[in-house]
Amino acid sequence: MTTELTPQLTPQQQQLLALAAVFEAAQLADDIASRGDCDRRALRSLLEGVMAMDATEFQAIYPQPAMLREGLSLLNRSLGKEANGPHMRPLNYGLALLHLSGKLRKQSDTISILRHRLLALSGQQAHFDDITDDAFCHRLAGIYLDTLGTFRFRIQVRGEPAHLQDEDKAARIRALFLAGVRAAFLWHQLGGRRWHLLFQRKRLIDAIESININDL
Repeated sequence: MTTELTPQLTPQQQQLLALAAVFEAAQLADDIASRGDCDRRALRSLLEGVMAMDATEFQAIYPQPAMLREGLSLLNRSLGKEANGPHMRPLNYGLALLHLSGKLRKQSDTISILRHRLLALSGQQAHFDDITDDAFCHRLAGIYLDTLGTFRFRIQVRGEPAHLQDEDKAARIRALFLAGVRAAFLWHQLGGRRWHLLFQRKRLIDAIESININDL
């Protein structure tokens, strides 16, 4: 197990990796929309984070932070000199997930519905072969649609029409967006704020450079 390595992370690094999880979800969603598939190990890590709904510690939610490397890389490129280019689409998804999370925090009724739906699904989880299976992703997607999907703010997904029209792939994208919002909640709980992305870019880049993701 890798959980014993997580306490080596500083509070600032844990906050940063929670933000990286938001962008990991965005990157995987873009992978599915553009090429039809994504890294299943990273997908599993994020979906397990969704189901750890009562956990507040980084270690309990993301026991394998190495699975967040793509999100960390996307965040690093976005904060640095590569703030444009082919990664702009997943970057925009990540920012939209942060925005969606902020709206959710103001909706206590929706949070209550989301929690109860996830608790119910957690009680049925043993009946699914794998958390990344189509059936489980469809359940998460349904929860997303019934809660976050009711907000006026919507994330516009772009990609290959054949992938976007595939119900199983669309369900995975929605499940990932739910995972991204969960990560954004943790980031906020750990002290992260959206203005940090504008006014503390150097601090964030230094924090990224302090993490050797391959050692996690």
